[in-house]
Amino acid sequence: MPRWLRQSVQFAAALAVLALLSACRSLAPTALPADELPASWPERRASLQGWQRYAIEGRVAVKAGDEGFTAALRWAQANERSTLELQGPLGSGAVRFEHSPQQAPLETAAAREALEAQLGFALPVESLRYWLLGVPDPAAVAEESVLESGGRLGALQQGGWRIDYSRYAAVAGSRLELPETIEIRRDPVRLRVRIARWEGNR
Repeated sequence: MPRWLRQSVQFAAALAVLALLSACRSLAPTALPADELPASWPERRASLQGWQRYAIEGRVAVKAGDEGFTAALRWAQANERSTLELQGPLGSGAVRFEHSPQQAPLETAAAREALEAQLGFALPVESLRYWLLGVPDPAAVAEESVLESGGRLGALQQGGWRIDYSRYAAVAGSRLELPETIEIRRDPVRLRVRIARWEGNR
C-alpha cells in the first residue's frame, strides 16, 4: 500500500469518526431521476437499477488487513461511465478512476491495475454503481435480505462481497429514501461509506 495511505492512519480514523457522527441526517436537496420510488421491493429494485445519471458525495473508511485509511468520496454515474474520486487522508493524496464499457480492453486493464496498486485491493467497480443505490448488480446472482418495512434492502451478498445497509435517509425536498450508511466487506477488506449528498438530473 502506498505511503500516503499509511500516513496518519490512527489520526485520520479518529477524524472520520467525528465526521460521521456530525454528518447531516437529511441529505442535501437535489434533482434525481425520480421524485418517489415504488413501495414494493421488486418495483423499487427495477426502478433504481434503471438509474443512469446520479452522483454522491460523502466519506469512506477503509480497512484492508492491517492497513487502513479514510477519504472523501465522490462517485458520478453518467450513463455507462462511472467515475470514482477519493481525496486521501488529511489531503495527502488523491485517487481517480474512470470506467466505461467503451474503453479498450487494454486501457481498462491498465486502469484497474493502477487503482488496485493505489488502494491495495481490487474494487468491484461495475457493481458499486448499483450497491450505492441500495440494489444488486443485475448482471450477477445475488442473495437479498429485504427490510420488512418500506421495501428497502437490508443486506446483500453478491460476487463474494457482503453489503449491509444500516441507515437510509430522506433526500430533502423529495419523497426519496436512499442509502446513507453502507458497509461493504470481503475478508480482509472492509469499506464503510457514509453518503452526505445525492445529486442527479432527469
